[in-house]
Amino acid sequence: MSGFAEIKYILQQRAKFNDGVFSYLPQVSEFQRQEIIFHDQIHQDEIEVHQLKTVRNKYYHHYFKKWLYDLPPAAVILEIGSGSGFDLPPLLARGYRVIASDISSASIRSVRGKIDLELPAFKGNLLCLEADGQNLPLPDESLEAVFMVASFHHFEDQARAIAGIKRLVKKNGLVILAMEPSRLMMKVTRLFKATTRLRIHQGHSAADASHNGFTKKDWFKISGPAFSLIKLKPVWCLLGLAHYLLEGIFRIFRLKKRLKLPVWLERLLLVVDEVLLSLPLVSRLNWHWIAIYKKE
Repeated sequence: MSGFAEIKYILQQRAKFNDGVFSYLPQVSEFQRQEIIFHDQIHQDEIEVHQLKTVRNKYYHHYFKKWLYDLPPAAVILEIGSGSGFDLPPLLARGYRVIASDISSASIRSVRGKIDLELPAFKGNLLCLEADGQNLPLPDESLEAVFMVASFHHFEDQARAIAGIKRLVKKNGLVILAMEPSRLMMKVTRLFKATTRLRIHQGHSAADASHNGFTKKDWFKISGPAFSLIKLKPVWCLLGLAHYLLEGIFRIFRLKKRLKLPVWLERLLLVVDEVLLSLPLVSRLNWHWIAIYKKE
């Protein structure tokens, strides 16, 4: 039995199965319940709200996926907090076996439908799992990689999440925590949540309301002795300022469409940001982080 087939077999034993999605949520805290409600509400808007199809986002999403593309053919990759499933199609198209997981039922069922519709030839390489990322019913050392995109800060217990990932990932396996908020970003985005006119949804994420964002030192503390931090990349400087300025204008004036930077300007700012964020002092003004670890 292959690794992917074994995972599917174990999920069949441990989880419920309905409409192409495994479900394993034996216990949910109040914090998690709020996260589920919020992400059930916003999952269809995530690509648009976060402007994932812009040059600035495509570049950095491709940056961290390149690390996954170096994995051997048929490697098993888990995404925790799949959301809209934005990063899954390129992985499936390259022949990887992918497990998409999310605590939001609406999100993960949307992912299942999206892949079935857009990539029917590869749907057999995808398992969809509604579950708490801190408590995943998967076998030990069954994965070549785990990645999350803007999801790690949503964990109620980050230490428990890291311990679970350590159990699941094989020796020398990759763990990627991408597009996680910096301290600066969380200070700015709290303005969007504190001001009614800047809100899009009535609900809120418990994590976004309480998390302070990450500093450079945090990434060295998070992994402990289990993982080696092999790459830490600050993301967005001027692009972060432009992103939230345009988003603020869109919300304040209730525009019908989001404002977009000209592609040439966005590419120019991307190059400038890469230079600025290579400078020691300026690098503290980043809006996101990409942290890449290897299991020892």
